[in-house]
Amino acid sequence: MTARHAAPSLGLAECRQSKGISLSQISEATKISRRYLEAIEQGEFKSLPGGVYGVNYVRQYARAAGYDEEYLVTEYRKLAPPEPIEPTPQAPDPWSCRLRDSLSWLFPIRTP
Repeated sequence: MTARHAAPSLGLAECRQSKGISLSQISEATKISRRYLEAIEQGEFKSLPGGVYGVNYVRQYARAAGYDEEYLVTEYRKLAPPEPIEPTPQAPDPWSCRLRDSLSWLFPIRTP
């Protein structure tokens, strides 16, 4: 049996509740799905969309709940899964078929 690691508590729910703000109110104000807001509160950042969307959701939540924005974004960047690195596209071969075919009027290819 494997032990399940709990996400670190960031005190988000407590902060929000102490100000009398509901998740529904934050969802309505930010237009962020309630399930994403719950994931942020529980520190389950892997459940959020990646890239700038995740950072933006975290930032908006913090702003709406009156939580320290920069601290929460920093924690998100530490705990969120890393973004996959896209391979750099290779430069096209200058003598590829497309280029060769487009220059065929200039350099006619004779076939027997």
